[in-house]
Amino acid sequence: MGNSRRGLAALVLALGSVGAAQSQGLECLPCAAVQTSDPEGLARVLANTSAPPEEVEARLLVKWEVTGGATPRHAEALRQAGATPVPAFTLTAPSPLTDNLAALESELEAVAQLAREVGEDAYLQVVWTPSTGSWNSTDYAFALKRAAVTITGAAPGARVMTSALEADPEVLRALYDEGISAYIDVVALAPASEERIGAAIDILAEIDPGRPILIDSVALEGDPSRALGEAAAAVAAGAHGAFVELLDATSESVAPLVLLAQEFSGDLSFDPATAPSGAAASWSFVRGEDLTLRVIVDAGTEEELTLLFPDPHLKRAERIDIASGEIRSLPWERRGQQSLAVTVTNPEGGVLLRLERLTADEIEGLAGLTEQVTVASERQIPVEEILSRLQAFEDDQARRLDHYQAINTTHMRFQLTGLQAIEVTFRGAFFFRRDEGFDWAWQDFYVNGVRWRSKRIPRIPLLQPEKAAALPLEILFTPEYHYRLKGTASVRGRDCWVVEFKPTAIVEGRSLFQGTVWIDRELFARVRTRAVQLGLEGDVISNENTLDYTPVGSDGQAAAWSRDALYLPTHTIGQQIWSVLNTSTVVESETELTNLILNGADFEDRREVVLSSEATMVRDTTEGLRYLITDKETGERVVQEKLKPSRIFLGGGVFFDESLDYPVPLAGIDYFSLNFKDTGAQVNVFFAGALLNANIADPSLFGSRWDIGVDLFGIAVEGDNEVFENGSELIGEEVEVLPARFALDLGHTIGNFGKIDFSYGLAYQDFSRSENTSEDFTLPSDHFTHSFSLTGRYNRAGYRLRLGGTHSSRSEWEPWGLPGSPDFSPDNDSFNQWAAGFAKNWHLPRFQRIGLEIEYVDGNDLDRFSKYEFGFFSDIRVHGYQSDKVRAERAWATHMSYGFEMGEIFRLSLIGDAAFATDEAAGLSDELLAGVGIEGNFVGPWRTIVSLDLGLAVAGPDDGTSVFLTFLKLFN
Repeated sequence: MGNSRRGLAALVLALGSVGAAQSQGLECLPCAAVQTSDPEGLARVLANTSAPPEEVEARLLVKWEVTGGATPRHAEALRQAGATPVPAFTLTAPSPLTDNLAALESELEAVAQLAREVGEDAYLQVVWTPSTGSWNSTDYAFALKRAAVTITGAAPGARVMTSALEADPEVLRALYDEGISAYIDVVALAPASEERIGAAIDILAEIDPGRPILIDSVALEGDPSRALGEAAAAVAAGAHGAFVELLDATSESVAPLVLLAQEFSGDLSFDPATAPSGAAASWSFVRGEDLTLRVIVDAGTEEELTLLFPDPHLKRAERIDIASGEIRSLPWERRGQQSLAVTVTNPEGGVLLRLERLTADEIEGLAGLTEQVTVASERQIPVEEILSRLQAFEDDQARRLDHYQAINTTHMRFQLTGLQAIEVTFRGAFFFRRDEGFDWAWQDFYVNGVRWRSKRIPRIPLLQPEKAAALPLEILFTPEYHYRLKGTASVRGRDCWVVEFKPTAIVEGRSLFQGTVWIDRELFARVRTRAVQLGLEGDVISNENTLDYTPVGSDGQAAAWSRDALYLPTHTIGQQIWSVLNTSTVVESETELTNLILNGADFEDRREVVLSSEATMVRDTTEGLRYLITDKETGERVVQEKLKPSRIFLGGGVFFDESLDYPVPLAGIDYFSLNFKDTGAQVNVFFAGALLNANIADPSLFGSRWDIGVDLFGIAVEGDNEVFENGSELIGEEVEVLPARFALDLGHTIGNFGKIDFSYGLAYQDFSRSENTSEDFTLPSDHFTHSFSLTGRYNRAGYRLRLGGTHSSRSEWEPWGLPGSPDFSPDNDSFNQWAAGFAKNWHLPRFQRIGLEIEYVDGNDLDRFSKYEFGFFSDIRVHGYQSDKVRAERAWATHMSYGFEMGEIFRLSLIGDAAFATDEAAGLSDELLAGVGIEGNFVGPWRTIVSLDLGLAVAGPDDGTSVFLTFLKLFN
C-alpha cells in the first residue's frame, strides 16, 4: 500500500508541476496546430465538421501568412468555427536595422492595426526577411521585441510567436542573449533531424524553461490520421506540438486535428512510462483533473493490435473514431499484477484511445486512503516581463497620441548663497508631435513672480545637460541598462511594481541614466519615474528629474486609471547643478502641463498662429533646446543652431549703512560668457571705474569632472576698517585698507550631488591712516596672505549642505596697534577658519517661498583683520548691522524668510536674522545679534530689474539700518 500511495502522490505532484509550467503558455499537450493557405475555406470546413461534446474549451491553432487580404474576416471566421487565429506576418525592413529604423517603424504601424483587428485571443507570428542584407540574431531580436510590444500594446490579450527558428543551439543562445524571453509566448522551431531538435529543445529548457515550443511546420502525406502521431512525436522530443501543413481542407483531413484539439486541451502531461507496447509507436498523456489517459498509437500496417500497458491501475479502454468522433468500448483484461492488455481491431493508421484509472477505493490494499496532495504554485512575475508589458502599454499609447497641445509652466529656481534665490518662470503654448519633439512659446515671463512687462522676452543662454546616449525602459540594440525588481509600493494611490535601473557599464563620454520607475500592477502604465543622469560633461554636472504621469481623457481632463486613457507627464520636478565660474549653482525646476488638448483637429492651425507671432520660442532638437528665430528672408521660424553664449549687463545702485558718511553709488558694466570665443571657457568681468572683478573658468578640465578657474578682485578706493568695543567706536584705531585678491580654484564633483573644492588665494592688504587714526597707533604691516581652502558641498532635493576650512598665513606680521594693546599677537601670522551650513527653500503656490538657513563659523588665532563680521558684505549677514562694527571668533546663526508677490507687480520678502556671537576681546559670549529686513523687486522702465534691500538691527550691540538699491539691465 505504501508504494501505491507514494506512486499516486508522486504522479499528482508531477502533474501539478507540469500544469504550473503550462499555465505560462499553451493550454494543450500535444497542441493541435495547422498551417493553411486558405484560412477562410478552412473555417467553413471547421464550421461543418461533426464533433463530440467538448469537455473543455477546444481551440485548434490555425496559421496562415498575412499577405494583405481580409485578415480580420479570416480571423473572425476561424474564431466562430472554434479555432484560434495565428496570422504570420513578415517584416522586410533592410538590414542593418540601426540604419533603417524608419522603415521598421512604418511596418510596425501596420502590425499594430493587424493586432487590433485580429483580436485579443490570437497568436501573431513575427517573421523578418530583410529586403536587403542578411538575417542576423541581433536585428531579428530587436525587430521581434519591437513587434511584440506593438502587438500586446494594441491587443493586450494577444500572444507573440517567433518565426520558425533554426534548430541550432548557438542561434538560439544568441537570440536569448539579446533579451527576447520576456517578449515572446511561443517559440517556433523549423523541422530538423531528431538529434538537432533534441539539442535545440535542451538549450531552450536551460535558458527559457517552461516556454511552449511548436515545430513549424511538418508536411503530412497519406492518411490524415497521421497528424496525431506527428503532434505526439513533437511532444516526445520536448515540444508542445507541431504545425501540420494542410494543403486541402476537407472534412476528412480536418477531423483528426479537431479531435486532437478537443481531447488534448487543458491540463495534460506527457507520460512515457504509461505508453503501451505492441505498436509501431505510441504516446501516452495523463489528464491532471482525473488522471485518465489519452493515448495516441501509430498502428503502422497491422490489422489488429494488442496493446500492453505497464500500469495495473488502468481500466475501461475506449477508442474514439477519428473520422466520426464516435466512442466505442474496447476489450481489455488484466495480465498479472502489473499490466493491462487492450485489443484494437482494424487500427487503420492513427488510433486515439481513452483509459480510465481506478479510484483509490477500487485499488486492493488502498482502502481508507484519505490523503490528498495539493500543489499550488503562483508564478512570480520576472522583471523582464514587467518591462515588456510596460513597453507594450506605452507603444500603444504612442500610436494613439499623434500630438497634443498644452500650456507649459516651468519654474527655474536658482539657489544662490544662503537663502538668496532667483526664480524665473516661463509660461506659454506647448505643442508636442510624435517622433518630432515639441515647440514651446514663452508668452509670459516672471522674475520672482513679477511679470515681465515687455512683449520681448530676453533670450538667455540655454544651459542644459547633454542628451543621453540611450534612454532606459526602451528596446535597444545593445543592453545598455540592468533592471532589478525591488518590490512593490503604493504611489499616488496605485499599487505599483518598483523597478530600479542602472547602466550595465559606465563608459567615458557616454551619458546614461540611473533611477527607479513605478509601474502600475494592474495596467502596466508608468506612474512615476525618478532618474539621475550619469556621465555628464561640461557646464551641467548633475541632473535629476522626477516625472509623475496622469491619465487624461480625450477631452484633456484628468481621467480614471484605465487602458482607455492616455498617460502624460503632467508634473515634473528636478534639480540640476551647474558649474558656473567654479561655483556649484543649484537650479531647482518644476514643470506643469495644463489646458491639454489631445489629437486636436486644429492642432496645426493653432501651432502656426503661435509660430507667426512675436513670442520667443524654443524647440526640442537632437542637440537639446534651441531658439526658434524668424528668418528675415522667408519670414518663417528656423532653428538657431549657434547660440549666442555671451551677454552684457548694465548694473548700478546705491548702498548705505550707518558706518558710512554718505551713500556709496555703484555703477558698471558686466560681461558674461558661457563659451568664450568657442573655447568652452566661462568668463565674467565686472568693471565699475575703480572696481574690477574678473573670473575665468573651465567647467570640464580636459573633458573630466574637474573644473578650474581664476578669480581677480581689485579696488582703487580705500575702505575704512573700524573697531567697536561695547557698542562704541574706538576712533583712534580706525585705519584705511586697500585690498586686492587673486584665487586659483580647483573643483571635482563627487557622485551626482556632491562637490569638493580646493582653492589657493593670494590677498594683498595695504594699510594707511585715516583722518581719525591716533598718532600713537602703529599700522599693521602691508602684507600678502596665502590661503588654502578645502570645501565640501552636497545638494539634493533642494537641501544644501556645506562644510569647509581655510588655513591662512601672512607674509609679514609685525606689532601693530596702540602701545600696550593686547590686540597684536605674533601667533596671528597664521590662522584657521572653518564653517558649516545648511539651507533649504520651500516653494509654495503663487510664487510664495519659505526659507531656512543655519550656519556655524569658528576658527583659531583670529584677530581684528581675520575675525568674522556681520555686515551686508560680510561673512554672516544680519540685516541692519553695519560693516566692520561687530566681530566674532565664533558664531551660530539662523536666517528665515517668507516671500510673496503682489499682483504680479512687486515682490516682497520678509527676513529675520539671529546670530549668537562669541568674541573674548569684545566681551561677547553667545551674544544675540538680531535684525529684520525687507527685500523687494519689480520690473522697472527700459526692461530693468530693480531690487531693494532694507535692514534694521533689533537686538545686540548695533541699532543701525542699511539700504541697498540696485538695478540690472540685460542687453541682447
